[in-house]
Amino acid sequence: MVQQDRIWEASLVTAINEEFDQLKYLIEDSSGSTEKGDIQAQISRLCGLTDLSHNQSIPFSPTIRLQLQELNEIAMGMVRSNIQVAPPSEEHLQNFEHEAAQALFDAIALNFHFLAQAELSKHAIALSKEAFDSLKSYLGSHPEFDMLERLVLVQDYRVMKLAGDKR
Repeated sequence: MVQQDRIWEASLVTAINEEFDQLKYLIEDSSGSTEKGDIQAQISRLCGLTDLSHNQSIPFSPTIRLQLQELNEIAMGMVRSNIQVAPPSEEHLQNFEHEAAQALFDAIALNFHFLAQAELSKHAIALSKEAFDSLKSYLGSHPEFDMLERLVLVQDYRVMKLAGDKR
């Protein structure tokens, strides 16, 4: 009866092995029809299953838990050794920097009330000259940038570093 109760574990291991074989096929496919997204999706499926071994609330037998963890390590080893990660494109980097500048702008704008009443609220913000120049290059034409510019202390990074943490 105990053996019958563990059929679900064997079924899970079989499903994981099938997903593992599919990942191996996609990595080794030289036809050109496999896209990076296909491999990433397969990795997600496989890891979603093998990561179940880390969930202590699922009553795996110790043997099966160890087997799932070993399959996960084998799959990750294949991924690390066979997938070439291309460096990000210049356009991707520009988009990332723009998003970071927008997030910084939004954070300052959301704290406008506190920054405008710095003497009462004891809130302040200082940016290095380089960070501010980056912010300005992406969002300097924003209609509220002039207002934001008055709320931010801009300093040379070396001066900020010398000032240190004065808590």
